[in-house]
Amino acid sequence: MGPGMNAFKSARRSIFLLFFLLMLSSCALTSNLTSNLVPNKQVGPKVFYTVPPVTYIRELPGYASKNVGPVYHGEQVTILSIMEDEDWCRVQASSGQQGWIQRALLSPVPLRVETYYVQEPEVPLRPEPKQEVISRQLLHQGDEVIKLAEKEQGWWQVLVERDKSLGWVPAASLGAERPMPMAARAAAKPSDKKEAEAPSSSPPGPPQFFVAVNSLELHLLPLVSSKVVKVLQFNDKVEEISRSGPAWRKVRFPETGVQGWTQESYLAKSPGTAPKAAVHRKKAPARTKRPGPKKKTPGQAEELDPEVM
Repeated sequence: MGPGMNAFKSARRSIFLLFFLLMLSSCALTSNLTSNLVPNKQVGPKVFYTVPPVTYIRELPGYASKNVGPVYHGEQVTILSIMEDEDWCRVQASSGQQGWIQRALLSPVPLRVETYYVQEPEVPLRPEPKQEVISRQLLHQGDEVIKLAEKEQGWWQVLVERDKSLGWVPAASLGAERPMPMAARAAAKPSDKKEAEAPSSSPPGPPQFFVAVNSLELHLLPLVSSKVVKVLQFNDKVEEISRSGPAWRKVRFPETGVQGWTQESYLAKSPGTAPKAAVHRKKAPARTKRPGPKKKTPGQAEELDPEVM
């Protein structure tokens, strides 16, 4: 057997011995970790809730260990066992995954989870709270998200319920109530829209009346002889502004805003079927002038009144 073959066998033995030592070290490390565990040790209620916006459960107790999966703010986990120093807990997440998480990241009482809905047709989900950052995906109107954190300038970190994706969106694009789908909005009855838009209570408006005669003159002053500012027709609607005595009302014609005075007897509280006859004031007969004395012409004798003669 030559020297080369001996050297090869010696190297193979060294590699085997090194591998064996590594296996022993790994087993010793695992034994040391598990020897500190107290299986199913009770630390109050077994159900806890994660506090950070997002954290990870790990294969072994320690941040250098491999991630098993994420857990989110308010998510329920069940404690299976703990370390003696109670620094790390072995838990099972609601997804069924098991691993280790620091005890300080858990709360024994349920945490408030804020659920919101996308209000706009499309909202970009960005990896950072900046408008110039390229979007990862698009959220659509009605998508449900959970608020995890918020930053200045109106940015919220959210967890998308449908695929558990994380990102940042403007807070103004979210609302507490799920928006009505476009098809449902189009199918809504006009009467339903009016009821929704109508205020719950509104102050009473001015009294309204309708012209009860064929045509009605509005006067500048509460006098029949005053200037006419507008002529209204039968069943035109007017609003009362003020009164002058028992007979006169100052009204406003809403269609043009013209204001004027009219007599109360020419108005009705509801539209009529036929105009009533208007009572017109009779005009006084014209006065006739008495003829004066005739003018004399030069050289003409003065005529005497027969009664004087």
